Amino acid sequence: MHTLPDPFTSPPGGAPPSIPGAAADPIADAAPVGFTGLRGDFAWLVLIGGVLQLLTVGFYRFWLVTDIRRHLWRHTRLGADAFEYTGTARELLIGFLFALAVLAPIYVLYFLAGLIAEEAEAFASLPLVLVLYVFGQYAAFRARRYRMTRTALRGLRFWMTGSGAAYAARAALWDAATVLTLGLAYPWRAAALERYKMRHTCYGDLAGDFVGTGWRLFLRGAWIWLVGLLAVAGTAVGAGALHAADAFGTLPAEAEMGVAGVLGLALLLVLLSLYPLFRATELRWRLEGVRFGPVALRCTLRRRTVLGCYAALLAATLLIAIAGTAVLGIAAVAMPDRFAGLAAGSTSGQLAAFVVIAVTYLAVLAAFGIAKRVFVDRGVWVAVVAATTVSGLAALDHVKAAGAAAGSLGEGLADALDVGAV
Repeated sequence: MHTLPDPFTSPPGGAPPSIPGAAADPIADAAPVGFTGLRGDFAWLVLIGGVLQLLTVGFYRFWLVTDIRRHLWRHTRLGADAFEYTGTARELLIGFLFALAVLAPIYVLYFLAGLIAEEAEAFASLPLVLVLYVFGQYAAFRARRYRMTRTALRGLRFWMTGSGAAYAARAALWDAATVLTLGLAYPWRAAALERYKMRHTCYGDLAGDFVGTGWRLFLRGAWIWLVGLLAVAGTAVGAGALHAADAFGTLPAEAEMGVAGVLGLALLLVLLSLYPLFRATELRWRLEGVRFGPVALRCTLRRRTVLGCYAALLAATLLIAIAGTAVLGIAAVAMPDRFAGLAAGSTSGQLAAFVVIAVTYLAVLAAFGIAKRVFVDRGVWVAVVAATTVSGLAALDHVKAAGAAAGSLGEGLADALDVGAV
């Protein structure tokens, strides 16, 4: 016997009620993020780009950055869907030229002010540094807006609202607090700025949010801050003791220089070791705080994985430095007269030695850049992607297109001020 549905308890057709974006099975509604690109392909891409940068005196970097982003984006997949980068090198070039037009008057005014007030020349650079610092924060926000609007998933773009000036003001105040507290306020700075960025970020018509807290980051990274602070304090105490010993003449000059070198090297090694550990901690915290409506991220990134990326970069850097030194040594043996003239301070007839030194220097710098992009930029990207899982994917099926593309001025400013990202 056929039973009719009750119109007071069942929706038309007898189907159970459903809520768009809601999922009955949280496990089925989650998917890992994956990366399909090969390191060799990426290394070849940046190698060719590095050579072209040398040949074009840096002009090719706009095309190289675009190729790098397209490679990373299209090989990053959420389930069966790949991300897409739609920006172009032409946009980056135009943004950079506009940024130069904006920054040039600032440098001119600074130069004129230095000529007028020569007696205050020692303090004249401070206002410029502060202005460029604020510009850098503004540029970083605008550059993120550009990258967001050039990032698409399932044919829908991410986009941003918000004020770059308001973000720069917040960053300046929080950075002042961070300096005054010897870095103790940094977790709350990071939470406040990330919250501002994410609450002005959208995927289609799905609004973003950030739920991470400063306390959570502080509890995860407090030991790193404490070790760094103790290392700096210990070095300061050692330097003070060294100065006292010098004042009383109880330590030979050679020994004093040796102890100072050891103290400085030890501090540098400690800080270099702590930075990757803290970066891994902060990256995991940032990703776990990201929300787009019901869509959430889970990250299992390990500190040792990021530390391994930086260790590989350090090893590559040492090998490159050794290779560069070997090339110069071989050239000096092959052309002893030319290099001997340079060592004696003579520049007459030493063109070949100048060329060898200049080419080696540029090649070593280019190799450093390639190693950094392969082992850190790509390495950390792949590590983060492999450790991330996204839940609440059903909500993405109901997202509608929204937002407009942002201009490339912010990206140009970030490039000109060297505060850009990948």
